[in-house]
Formats: sequence, structure tokens, C-alpha cells
Amino acid sequence: MKYLPLIIFFIFSCASKKDILFIQDSDSSIEYSIKYEDIKIKPDDILRIRVSSRSPELDEIFSFNLNKNLNSLEAFQIDGFLVDSAGYVKIPPLQSVYVNGLTITQASNLIEKILIDNGLLLNSTVDVKIINYYFTILGEVKNPGRYHFLENNMDIFQALGIAGDLTINGKRDDIKIVRKTNDIVKVSSLDITSSNLLNSQNFQIFPRDVIIVNANNARVKNAGIIGNFGNLLTVLSFILSSIILISNN
Repeated sequence: MKYLPLIIFFIFSCASKKDILFIQDSDSSIEYSIKYEDIKIKPDDILRIRVSSRSPELDEIFSFNLNKNLNSLEAFQIDGFLVDSAGYVKIPPLQSVYVNGLTITQASNLIEKILIDNGLLLNSTVDVKIINYYFTILGEVKNPGRYHFLENNMDIFQALGIAGDLTINGKRDDIKIVRKTNDIVKVSSLDITSSNLLNSQNFQIFPRDVIIVNANNARVKNAGIIGNFGNLLTVLSFILSSIILISNN
């Protein structure tokens, strides 16, 4: 009986180091140049707009009456400025401002210019952030779900880290990225065992991305064995026969 754990281990353990390690071909002598694309504002984005000025009246317009029963992110999302379906954001006392397709910097500069042109702002600055960025991660990670983020330079490793990393059963060489752009959905594959991902356009995670980590072959095979009672009996019979043969030698 002492050989039983060893036999079971060899039968059910099919994964190797090459199935588990990240960036296996990295070279310390090589420098990788990663270029992050500026995320652009889209309809249904919620903007937090902060104006730094010397005018209490103007500051009052852009202040938020935050609900103390909510965390700061939820409160900002409720009281923030919504970009409507046409790409406009309504900013009292201004007329609607078209921000669709603008980067955060471009939107900040545009709103600041409009405030200056209307005589509402002098020697002050405008800061804009999108506060409802999120990605969804499913499959073989420790904590699947939807996660909010604020930074522009979110990458696949950060996203996996937020979700608690892959499980031992996660397929690392074929992670799926589902991305919607202008009503077109594209599914791409990402191999996090290769340094080529550092130059991939899918290394950066964009708002509303869906990351799918499927199970590796070992996990799928084991699930098939455990899920099929007939196969399970066959395996158990093989194990018992092996034990008898070993004991008789």
C-alpha cells in the first residue's frame, strides 16, 4: 500500500514546468519596450471632473455630495458626469461638451479651454478621470469576477494579480481576451509563457475587456476521468492490479 500515493501521483499529474512558468524565454540582456495606448472616452463612461480654481462658486459646481453609506468609487459613479449615447457630457453651467473619442488629457484641455473662453476659469486647471473602468476575468483564477480600475496602463499580469493569480490548472499559453471595439467583438489569444506577449497589443487591458482562462489539458483529462464512473472503475482496477504485482515481487 505504500506505493499507492506514488502510483496515483504519476497517473493524475500530467502538468510539467512548461505548463506553469511565466515568460519562460526571457533574457536579462534584452530590454523590452512596452507601449501603452491612451484609453479614449466612450459613451456610458462616467467622468470625475475636478477643477482647481480660486473661485468658490466654480468649485461648488464641480463638488460632489458623496453618499457616506457608499465607498468613494461607488459615490463618484453615482454623482459623476455620464457620457451619453451620442458622446456628450453635460457640465453645468456649460452646454454639453462632446468628448467621445478623446483621451483623458484631451478632454481635460478641452473643458479647461471652454471654461476659460466663457470667463469662468483663470489660472486654474481641470483634471478628468474615467471612474467606471472595469475588466471581467473568468475561468481558472482564484477569484473570478468583475474588477474596477483607474489607471491607464493596466496589463494582463496586473489583471491576473488582482484576481489572485491563475490556479495550477489554468492554461497559460492560450488565455482569451474578448474585446469590443465600435460594436465589433474580437477574440484574441495571449501566451503568458512567452516574452512575445510584451510586444502584443493584448498585453494592455482595456475597459470592458473579458479575460478567459481555460483549464489546461491535465485538468480537462482529470475532469473526464472523475466525471465518468466507468473510467474511474478502470483506473482503480489498474491501481489495485499494480499494487498486487508490486507486492508479489
